[in-house]
Amino acid sequence: MSLPPWITLQIGAREHYAIPRALHERGALAGLLTDLWLPPGSALAALPSLQRLRDRWHPQLGDAPVWAPTKRQLLAEARLALLGRRRGWPGILDRNLSFQRGVARRLHGLQRQLPPQTVLFAYSYAARLPLAVARAQGWRTVLGQIDPGPEEERIVAAERRRYPDLATGWQPAPASYWQQWRQELDLAERVLVNSSWSRRCLLQAGVPAAKLRTVPLIYQAPSTAPIQARPSLPGAAFQLLFLGSINLRKGVARLLEAMRLLEGAPIQLTLAGPTEIDPVSWADRPNIRWIGAVPRSRVGELYAAADALVLPTLSDGFALTQLEALAHGCPVIASRFCGDVVTPGCNGWLLPALEPEILAATFREAAETAILLPRPLPCPAFGMEQLADALLQLFNPV
Repeated sequence: MSLPPWITLQIGAREHYAIPRALHERGALAGLLTDLWLPPGSALAALPSLQRLRDRWHPQLGDAPVWAPTKRQLLAEARLALLGRRRGWPGILDRNLSFQRGVARRLHGLQRQLPPQTVLFAYSYAARLPLAVARAQGWRTVLGQIDPGPEEERIVAAERRRYPDLATGWQPAPASYWQQWRQELDLAERVLVNSSWSRRCLLQAGVPAAKLRTVPLIYQAPSTAPIQARPSLPGAAFQLLFLGSINLRKGVARLLEAMRLLEGAPIQLTLAGPTEIDPVSWADRPNIRWIGAVPRSRVGELYAAADALVLPTLSDGFALTQLEALAHGCPVIASRFCGDVVTPGCNGWLLPALEPEILAATFREAAETAILLPRPLPCPAFGMEQLADALLQLFNPV
């Protein structure tokens, strides 16, 4: 039986293009519509100023039908920068709306080429107009929810009230952002979430359980990924790594407090990633160093130098860094408010709570018991084949 054709939409290289890659492997991808596409050898990819965008392509999609208004998008980004709207909510809203309008026009042009059983997949917050076009054509519609929604915003707002003196640029989304998201939910027949935590938050937001399907993220390590097979050397400090955006949502305020409690202990923390918090918050801490944002090419080095990745997140749709760390042989210390990846005593430690004292105690436990973890570390067995199966069965009865 032939598979229904799928059209997938996404801004950026989210999940390393896992959704279109899985569908393309099964011969079900009718098209990937994205914002930027820079295959090696193209004139734009050769420009030094665009080297930071070299992940906007994937070799497994080299022969796939891809549409991307790359030149127009780069000009739009330059315009936003000139207007001072590249960052923050104005830039996010402009970018999402521009993408939707371009994709909606493209979908209108594809209508005659695609059968009624076509499935449209789009990620949340940039999906309303394309989903409306799809529904008008009688296509099936799937919304990929990238985060736990408004419940997560309430959690971060409470954290900001808890740490009013911690300088941060976080701002809640404008009301229009959530209004348009509600419209996306109405237009979607299925809503894909990637963790039980996200599902719980969306149920709290009133999303019907019948629409929700939980499909975890996947991560395929490069074949050259260094595999760490050693615990800390005797007498050496236990090396913790935080990798990602340094902000309140990720639990960084509590992490900083925990490291204050651990001053003098043989435990060191490396913060790697862009920060929304003023670095003065940890500048004088002898057991913390910040190395700023790092290119993808350096991530393997960071995992190889770490004894554990720490993820004290207050809320995450999944947190792909968990899978990334395990694939590189680095155990994980994680909260319960993200994807279910950690099995205590097997590939890491679960934080029973997020109070700084609990974090500090767990870090001490990890430093003492890391040597007992099995090597190589077990990783969740959910790969490209399982992802493709889950997608192609979305409309089957539960």
